[in-house]
Amino acid sequence: MTETPPSRPDAPARSIVLIGMMGVGKTTIGRRLAKRLALSFVDADAEIEKAAGCSIPDIFALHGEAAFRDGEQRVLARLLSQPPQVIATGGGAFMNAETRALIQARGTSIWLRADLDVLVKRVKRNHNRPLLRQGDPRDILARLMRERDPVYGEADFAIESNEGEPEQVVEAILARLRQRPALSPSSISVPLSENMTSAPVTVSVALGERSYDILVGAGLIGRAAELLRPVLSRAVTAIVTDELVAKLHLPALQAALDAGGIQHRAIVVPAGEQTKDFRHLEQVTDGLLDARVERSDPIIALGGGVIGDLTGFAASILRRGAPVVQIPTTLLAQVDSSVGGKTGINTRQGKNLVGTFHQPSLVLADVGVLATLPPREFRAGYAEVVKYGLLGDAPFFEWLETNGQKVMAQDSTALTHAVVTSCRAKADIVARDERENGDRALLNLGHTFAHAIETAAGYGTVLHGEAVSVGMVCAFELSARLGLCPADDVTRVIHHLRANGMPVGWRDLGNRWDPAELVRHMAQDKKAKGGTITFVLVRGIGKAFLSRDVAAADVEAVLARDLAA
Repeated sequence: MTETPPSRPDAPARSIVLIGMMGVGKTTIGRRLAKRLALSFVDADAEIEKAAGCSIPDIFALHGEAAFRDGEQRVLARLLSQPPQVIATGGGAFMNAETRALIQARGTSIWLRADLDVLVKRVKRNHNRPLLRQGDPRDILARLMRERDPVYGEADFAIESNEGEPEQVVEAILARLRQRPALSPSSISVPLSENMTSAPVTVSVALGERSYDILVGAGLIGRAAELLRPVLSRAVTAIVTDELVAKLHLPALQAALDAGGIQHRAIVVPAGEQTKDFRHLEQVTDGLLDARVERSDPIIALGGGVIGDLTGFAASILRRGAPVVQIPTTLLAQVDSSVGGKTGINTRQGKNLVGTFHQPSLVLADVGVLATLPPREFRAGYAEVVKYGLLGDAPFFEWLETNGQKVMAQDSTALTHAVVTSCRAKADIVARDERENGDRALLNLGHTFAHAIETAAGYGTVLHGEAVSVGMVCAFELSARLGLCPADDVTRVIHHLRANGMPVGWRDLGNRWDPAELVRHMAQDKKAKGGTITFVLVRGIGKAFLSRDVAAADVEAVLARDLAA
């Protein structure tokens, strides 16, 4: 069924074609996207039913799947020959090689993808799915995903469509179209959200000769060549990223560099915390040397905290030190790990125990790309935002209590304010204490607990921000136990984190660890001195301080209390 918006005088060149599994939301997202772009929307399955004069289940029953696929191909060929529109396709349409070639030639293909559990929950509400009548829906969907995902991967780009609001998915699509104008219908001016057209906010990190800027705004990846130019000694760079980010954002960065005449080569490693190890460090350094990266060529870290830490470490030791540019693609990395020059990898003894201090030459925090984050990843990054209010900025925490839901909904004004405020707080601390000999250790509020949790759970099992969320609650509860912090402040912290979907205890993480085991992991913490664990404690919200005078029994008591809760 075609839905036609008010007419417009221009005639864009390419249709936008949504592909993906049944239940992923192609129709829902397609209608909203078409409205935002002032294009017509058409559901290909509805067009097939109209052409056949019967329902899709009846087509399958009377004529078989082969006849349905043949009709599907003819309908899509017709739709793609019409003026540009937003087209929602059936789950199997892109699997046909001729149809796929036609979509790639005449349209912009967008793969909407979701986790298996999400798809199973959604399709239970719709019994009009012929392929699901052949057995257990979960098993069928899992098999189809294994068969189809590699082919869906040929789409122009992919967008997550899990449990977030449909409008968030639409914003993510618009952000990608904004970054890659060549994929957007040629005469469409992709609508920009508030603040999308404004100049980026600049936050400076004052470190003398090693000073650098953090640029915060939307659409920065699309302007990468222009923004990188001041830190280039020649028009050559290398990009390190992971497999997931490569699908989402690498093409946009490469297109921007190509447009600016900057030569580049990409090194892609597996996604996940397990990549921060010696084996993948060797892979990155070998790749950079094979690319003939010179000592003055900046290396771009495109990704989250794992890629930032790994790439920064590789840059610090490559040819005894090469520049690095951080382009963080997660909220956690934008507000924390990309700023300050900490680099490193994990070992079996603990997290980030091998590394260097190596300041970046530039940080580009493109808030537009955060729309592509899975909700869990975005929530995890929010923990680091909250941290800045809790350790030294009570008014910022009060602002978050009022505006946290806007940040979580990625309201552009609220999100930009949260990122800029967080970056300014970290920049100020790093400028005072670059190598963590004093105040900078305050940035580890909750992290002594968090790193122990991550080590005990196994790297990648618990997201870093999730562990930090629980760790901050532990730090406040420990402070209250020691008579340092009002109980009401502990309650406020727990309430705010929980209201924004963050874990506040072990049960929220689905694990039960021995308190003594966690304390043993804490003894390996980088901040331990003389066998004594350093804790960041608080005298209230916004009043953090360092303490090495904490008895292990008190720490274990806080941990045991949570286990018993």
